[in-house]
Amino acid sequence: MSFRDLTLLGLTSLIILLTGSSAISSSRTANLSLNEKCEFPPLSSLQLKDGDVILRRGNSIFSELIARNFPASEGMSHCGFIFKIDGQYQVIHTISKSLSDIDGIRINTLEKFVREAKQNRICIIRYHKKLNSDSMKERCLALLKQKIPFDNDFDLNDSSKLYCSELLRYVYREQGEPDFFEMRKIVGVSVIDFSTFFNTELFIPVYKNY
Repeated sequence: MSFRDLTLLGLTSLIILLTGSSAISSSRTANLSLNEKCEFPPLSSLQLKDGDVILRRGNSIFSELIARNFPASEGMSHCGFIFKIDGQYQVIHTISKSLSDIDGIRINTLEKFVREAKQNRICIIRYHKKLNSDSMKERCLALLKQKIPFDNDFDLNDSSKLYCSELLRYVYREQGEPDFFEMRKIVGVSVIDFSTFFNTELFIPVYKNY
């Protein structure tokens, strides 16, 4: 099933959700007004580490679909790895060409990644085990150089294309970690459940501003 098919079916689901009683579970998130933006502290105060994961809520309808379909994800809909590259914190992540000028994996400054979050709402977490962050960085940069496209088919068995959480899953598994990600079926397709990132046995909260 293609990204377009998923989106069309997802839009139908969204209409049902919007007109029904379902809502994103985080009341703290829901209490923000439409125009309110969350503050983001100086980077030096966050004590970030290479390999930290950053989550954000996007501004697109697709982001709304993801957040609504994963109610335990605190409204987050996109993710990437944080690495310090050339003295600056950068985020390596992947976005579909349907939502961006370019397709697939890309690198942005942390500040740009946060600016593109809905109301600047972000969450930073850290995997519970110490991994080889240099190896993780090298692998992510190699995937960036290869210009790996976005996985519009959401096929977890094909690593030649990757969607955002699939990229993280791929890198963790290459580090020898088990496939710890929870899965959820949406319109018949198994996708990574964003609630995995809020499992405190797997990820340690570092920072969130909502």
